[in-house]
Amino acid sequence: MPLLTKALKDNGFSKNTSGSGFLNPSSIKEGSEVRFTILGDNSATGYELWIDSKELREDGKPKGIKTRFQSEPSRADMQERAQELGGTVRDDALPKQFMAFAVWNYETEAVQVFEFSQQSIANPLIAALSDEEVEAEPHLTDFKISATGRGLEKRYTVSSLAGRRRKPAIDGPITEAWDHAVADGFDITVLVSGGDPFKGTAF
Repeated sequence: MPLLTKALKDNGFSKNTSGSGFLNPSSIKEGSEVRFTILGDNSATGYELWIDSKELREDGKPKGIKTRFQSEPSRADMQERAQELGGTVRDDALPKQFMAFAVWNYETEAVQVFEFSQQSIANPLIAALSDEEVEAEPHLTDFKISATGRGLEKRYTVSSLAGRRRKPAIDGPITEAWDHAVADGFDITVLVSGGDPFKGTAF
C-alpha cells in the first residue's frame, strides 16, 4: 500500500519519532485487544483539536468538541474555529496530528474508520507496511492493537500477523462489505474537512 505508507511518512509519522463506525484507540479497554485489516489505498491526515463547549458534563466540566484541520492551525485559527462552533480554546490546548484509514474490525465484523494520533501506533504500522511483501499485498496482513493502563497512562501495543483474509471464505464477506461501502460513497479523505466518510459528504 504505497499511498498509505507514504502518507504516514510524509505527514510526520516516522519510525523515529462499534456501531459508531469509528475505531478509536481510547475505546479499547485495558487488557483487551482489537484485530483489524486495512481496507483501500487512501488515508486521511491532518490535525485535531479539542475545544470546550458551553455544555457541561455531569462533573461540571465543559464537554469537549473535536474539530479537525488540514494543516497545523495557528492560535488564531483555533480561536476562530472555536467561535464558529460556539466554544472556547483552553490556554494549554495543542493540536495533535492524526491519521485515519478504513479497516475491517474482526470483533464487530464491520467496516470502520480507524483514527489515531499516537506515535506508538503509527511506528509499528510503518514498520510493517514498509516491508516489500506486506506493502505489495497489505490485505494479507492483519494488525492487533491492545491497551494497558488508563487515562493519561494508557499505552498501546500494535503487532502484525498473518491475515485471516488469506482464506477465501473470510476474504469474500470482507471484500463484499468494503465494495458495498465504496458503492455507497465511502471516502476517507472528507474526514479532514468535517465530512462523513461513509457518505463522502459533509456532516
